[in-house]
Amino acid sequence: MEVVIDQKGEETVIKIKGRLDTNTVLPVWENPGVKVCVDCSDLEYVSSAGLRLFLILQKMTTAKKGSLRLIGMRNVVRETFSLTGFNALFKIEDAK
Repeated sequence: MEVVIDQKGEETVIKIKGRLDTNTVLPVWENPGVKVCVDCSDLEYVSSAGLRLFLILQKMTTAKKGSLRLIGMRNVVRETFSLTGFNALFKIEDAK
């Protein structure tokens, strides 16, 4: 897995490439910004442990009175979010 972190104005953009599972540790989870956008267009798979990381990031940004957006999800990842009910917990947008 590869993670690219970019600052676009006030928003931290995190692009995840590959698989998000138990073997993955994202450095941004340690100190995310207030406004965070996760680009999931190259995310191929997310396990239950990966879903937990998204939940932790959501809680961290909410605690800072910030926002979290997930963009560009592939159908297989979007289906995982839908089947687990996580789609109701996150702001999920199509890629622009």
